[in-house]
Amino acid sequence: MDVKAAQEAQEVISSTTSAKVNTCEVESVAQSWMIDFCFLSLCGFYREQNAEKFSKTLKVFEAMIDDEDQLQDSQQTKRTICCLLSRIMDGKNLDAHYDMNNKVTPLMSALSVWDCLKDTINDSALHDSIKNLLFIQCVGVCLENGNTQLAAHTLQWLEKETNLPERLQRKLSIIVSKKDVYDQLLTRFSFDHLLKNINMFLDTFLEKHPSDFLFKAASKVVQVHHERPEQTSEHEVEQNYEEPEPDSFKKPETTTVSAALNLKPKKKLFSNKTVRPWKPESSKKLQRLPHQPTKIKVSRASCQMPQPKQNTVSKYRTKKKWLFEEDQHLKAGVRKYGEGKWSKILQEFDFKDRTSVMLKDRWRTLKKHGKV
Repeated sequence: MDVKAAQEAQEVISSTTSAKVNTCEVESVAQSWMIDFCFLSLCGFYREQNAEKFSKTLKVFEAMIDDEDQLQDSQQTKRTICCLLSRIMDGKNLDAHYDMNNKVTPLMSALSVWDCLKDTINDSALHDSIKNLLFIQCVGVCLENGNTQLAAHTLQWLEKETNLPERLQRKLSIIVSKKDVYDQLLTRFSFDHLLKNINMFLDTFLEKHPSDFLFKAASKVVQVHHERPEQTSEHEVEQNYEEPEPDSFKKPETTTVSAALNLKPKKKLFSNKTVRPWKPESSKKLQRLPHQPTKIKVSRASCQMPQPKQNTVSKYRTKKKWLFEEDQHLKAGVRKYGEGKWSKILQEFDFKDRTSVMLKDRWRTLKKHGKV
């Protein structure tokens, strides 16, 4: 919406407000709408796997929801879900930590968060499926990053701290001992499979708790503005605007923005009062009102998600794991051209930024481990 449209909306609100309202209640309602909007946005960015926008929105969400003295049950659940999503988004980043113990990976931390959401899920099969996927990928991600020592530590932690099924524990032990990244269990129950199952959970939750009041309200205002950009009067805006029912609040009796908020013109929504105001002779900073501490942190210790890589050439080439498809191309190339014809094999198949020397070294590794 442009500046003119924003001014028109402000005039609509100001022109029809006369009754006195409780400022604290107004703040609470507006805060709840903004929290819901941020939560809905985070779910969308998670689905898109847009780490940059997810990170920015997560900071706003965390600042708003952790500033609340008392959270409603639905808001606390949404906060816990965002704790889960942040850990899944960081799932493959072993340098990210949400726990004081640096050996606890994001997916290991996600297990305890997922247990907190057990009562939220009506589908027990979906809950068990996601939990098993977390068990598998806790170990799988470590192996995929080439950190077999951390994979072994993770398996021991799962055995001690969780109710890891015995059969799954034996299978994961074999995988860790063989350091087999391409085991059928890891490829069948992959990280992408975990992401899809979390999406199914979000769909079910959002169907019951839409959290889209502010989004629908803004969409309706924009729609009316685009349909009648010049002729739309204040009265027509009110007639065309129908407020959707918010997730955590009853639907207002009237169907206008001004009547729902019932604000006085030029009245400040937020109080300017502070606790223990700072004085010139004091070296202490202003103190905020204390709020209840939460057991689970929304964001990780660094408060930052992995930033997208810039298009700059590194001075040193980083070692990249060989994919299953690349191994298959290499084997097919050797069968066709024979050993030593690495340049021809490189031209025949798609190895992205691999070199003939890399193909030679990989073939030697496959032969050493008896995979060819």
